[in-house]
Amino acid sequence: MIKFLVSCVTILLMVGCSQPERIKPLPPIKSPDTSSQVFLKSVVMDKMENRKLTFKLDGVPIYRFGDTRQFSFYLDTGNYMFGYDHGSEDCETNVYIEPRKNYLFELGPECRIELISK
Repeated sequence: MIKFLVSCVTILLMVGCSQPERIKPLPPIKSPDTSSQVFLKSVVMDKMENRKLTFKLDGVPIYRFGDTRQFSFYLDTGNYMFGYDHGSEDCETNVYIEPRKNYLFELGPECRIELISK
């Protein structure tokens, strides 16, 4: 009976929870002393499991959001193309990362990629 209950709970957790997924590695940091931390917050709601939001950096899929709605990483100073795919939405915007800053971007519906603070 206990094995049955453990099996049921495990299956429910696997089906009921959407796990985040790292797709590709981020570019390596060349200047740790001047790099900046970037925080992403997804406010796009996934009503269907097959429509997970996927963050892209310079056109490369990097991270697929699951139940976790936040992701952070470091970037060197420079110009980048931030984007995301969600269902039929394919969104992109240019971003300039300054040295030694903390950035918070919100990824929202209708292709919104908004700088909240730095």
